[in-house]
Amino acid sequence: MGVTPPPGPQPLDLPYEEITAPEYAALAAALFTLEEGGPDVTVLRGSCPRCGAVLEVPVAAQVFRRLRLIPFQDVVRRLRAAPRAGDRVEPMLCTCEDTHPGRPEGRAGCGAYWTLLLTEEPG
Repeated sequence: MGVTPPPGPQPLDLPYEEITAPEYAALAAALFTLEEGGPDVTVLRGSCPRCGAVLEVPVAAQVFRRLRLIPFQDVVRRLRAAPRAGDRVEPMLCTCEDTHPGRPEGRAGCGAYWTLLLTEEPG
């Protein structure tokens, strides 16, 4: 799989910081793919939009065909409203095992988090 990490500092240069930005969701939506992981599991696979580490995130129960970016404020509105059939809001965070200075003991990742909207493809 040829996932290209985002430009910028390499993972070992980035200190741990719990942070999000709208571009994290946009990059993740562009970089992540969905792959079957078993009968009841789909795997989101792609690069962390902050540190570039390759991540694999299992999601259960439905088979999704597309990733769609929605702004954080729209995610909040959608969570408060009745969900659309076939849509699933998936909060995500970096879970890499790379070294990030300042990361609290017992935690993984660089501290980045974002939200993706998973949708079922009609048809």
